[in-house]
Amino acid sequence: MTLDDIESLAVGAWILGTAAGGSPYLGLLNMRRLYVEGHRVELISPFDLQDDDRVAIVSNMGAPLVGQERLADQPQHRPRRPDAGGISRWKFRAVMSLEIGGNNSIQPLMAAAHLGLPVVDADTMGRAYPEAQMTSVAVGGLQPYPCAL
Repeated sequence: MTLDDIESLAVGAWILGTAAGGSPYLGLLNMRRLYVEGHRVELISPFDLQDDDRVAIVSNMGAPLVGQERLADQPQHRPRRPDAGGISRWKFRAVMSLEIGGNNSIQPLMAAAHLGLPVVDADTMGRAYPEAQMTSVAVGGLQPYPCAL
């Protein structure tokens, strides 16, 4: 993805999310910095995944402004490699956004840039939404493995 692609995604997520999920602006600023530092993000099609590939779903829930002011400053909210922190049994193929709205549209890109993993060109809802059980993962009866990257 180019920085222009990421900026277009941020604007589109803000519009499609109808401002739900907070502003993608701070995430966009972080992505600009990561690109200056040499990080890049690659998109992959969901059709390129195998049935047994593990995909890390990245998101925040709760009041977006509080998360932007406080949670991002805490070290436990920075992405870590999947082999860190006792989750080495999970080999992630990619990361994906939980929803397209607001800041959650950009967070997977930041995690992917840090982890060196591609981002699946999809999300689990197709819009911004208020509750996690409204995702296609929950509706489809998939068994998620909760963990923190």
